[in-house]
Amino acid sequence: MKSTTFVSILTVLFLLQACSNPQPRTPRSVGGTSEILAITQTVEQWNGAPGEAIRSYFGQDQYGLPQAEAKFRVANILVSNLSDMFKKHRNMIIVEIDPKLKEAVVESRSDLWAKPQKVIKITAPSAAAWVEAFEAQKEGFLILFDRSERERLMDFFRPSADYKIISEIEKTLDIKLLVPEGFFVAKNEGNFMWIRKEVAEYSQGLILYVRPYNDTADLSLSRLIKVRDSLLQKYIPGPVGNSFMSTDKEFILPVSVPTNQYVTDFAMETRGLWNVVGDYMAGPFLSYTVVDERYERLITLEGYVYAPNKPKRDYLRQLEAILYTLEIPEEKAK
Repeated sequence: MKSTTFVSILTVLFLLQACSNPQPRTPRSVGGTSEILAITQTVEQWNGAPGEAIRSYFGQDQYGLPQAEAKFRVANILVSNLSDMFKKHRNMIIVEIDPKLKEAVVESRSDLWAKPQKVIKITAPSAAAWVEAFEAQKEGFLILFDRSERERLMDFFRPSADYKIISEIEKTLDIKLLVPEGFFVAKNEGNFMWIRKEVAEYSQGLILYVRPYNDTADLSLSRLIKVRDSLLQKYIPGPVGNSFMSTDKEFILPVSVPTNQYVTDFAMETRGLWNVVGDYMAGPFLSYTVVDERYERLITLEGYVYAPNKPKRDYLRQLEAILYTLEIPEEKAK
């Protein structure tokens, strides 16, 4: 009995000591939206082949934007300047050349120095070997950094979820989508919803609709755009009489590609430019179309931006993060 009491006292003392000496918390990551910090050992590495490979791939233009904007902004610092402040950056890629190695080593770490954080390090025996390793896996790196951006945005949006809109979406379309505050339902036509955010500097919109699924031809670009244009003409008017939203087919052609990176196993991702027939409004849009086989229907979720004379990539990325919160309930809402 005395032994049990002694052990209990020790346990209490241990717990009290643990509470009085909490473990240091992982700091929150920092960095601008769509930004990558490249860390090199020397300026020559950044100006040479490794830096050029990083800049040319992550700095390529994001398709579907009316003005040229890179997928990611890339900044550089030397590893000798990697202070605690820089270690908090959200997206990092590290260049290390070690002649003693026989082949390149690629490492990926999450939340190494901050949270959320994605750190990719490639160590190679030469600059040429480093570039070869980067080129072999760069598409996977892009997927990781894109995911990191979406997770950060949803960490920001989730506490401000608008449950009234979320509930209306679920009751109307039998899907779940996390929509943050600031949006309002502009139109609800049963199988079609238009949800808007209007502020002085820009407008953002979500367009959600479901329709019957017949066969794989329904997922072709021509069919996707035909259905899109018919619904936009019917439900989204422009600012002047007889004007309506449509898909631009001259300045930037819409492009649709299959992806297995969406929240479902398969989706068609479409990017392009919307415009208003009968007016001069235009902007980028992004959509995902998925097959809900249980109910033989197609679900399309779209985000669009209107921000004249302003960069639009980050506004569109915000909508992309929202679209990635799609959930298809096991059972339809009552």
